[in-house]
Amino acid sequence: MASVPVKPLDGPAGYLRWKESLLLRAHSLGVARVLFEDRPAAGDDAAAKKWARDDAICRGHILAALSDRLLPDYARFATAADLWRALERTYGVDTPSVWEDKFREFSFDERAPFLEQLAHAEALGVAAGLSDRAVAFGLRAKLPEAVMNGVVPQPGFPEKGMGLVWDVARVMVSAGEGPEFLWGTAAMADDPEGSCFEGPGPGQNAAGWNQGQPGNTARNHKRTRRA
Repeated sequence: MASVPVKPLDGPAGYLRWKESLLLRAHSLGVARVLFEDRPAAGDDAAAKKWARDDAICRGHILAALSDRLLPDYARFATAADLWRALERTYGVDTPSVWEDKFREFSFDERAPFLEQLAHAEALGVAAGLSDRAVAFGLRAKLPEAVMNGVVPQPGFPEKGMGLVWDVARVMVSAGEGPEFLWGTAAMADDPEGSCFEGPGPGQNAAGWNQGQPGNTARNHKRTRRA
């Protein structure tokens, strides 16, 4: 199988893609084990010889995927595992706290594809080590109003996770709702009094709100502007 071209690593930017691409190549060549397994014990000459061959191949592919600027700094590492750990030590510095900061700082762009942004935001929360419900809770206030109203928990009903957020978001997008509806800009432009979308009322099940049930979409529910 032909190897997928890998753009040479030349710094922190693109390290994750580079790392995953190199792992795919190593697994495809059947040599990835040398990155994570110890050298065979003395006495098994055949296993030691094969391990040394696999290690040389893996190390060579890693070095070949470094830029001319980085190559002299890392060519000194004798084994693929040592080389791999050295690169991870330099560029794999994102800790859960870093990802949590990125998650909390995330905000949706009304002009960009909504579902792509939702997937990115969820990935940030998962990388931060947050639970599914914590991710959903953290994103709730950031969501478009038309989606947020469909995922707000009601008294007596359990807190829902990202599954419900995705269900409501996909219903909205698959219905052809554009950014103007999702973010309420169309309603504000059409209604000088400033209308907005009402969520589930008392006693209504949030899990059934905005999930494709006839006559039960956010566009059909407006509330008057509060004084």
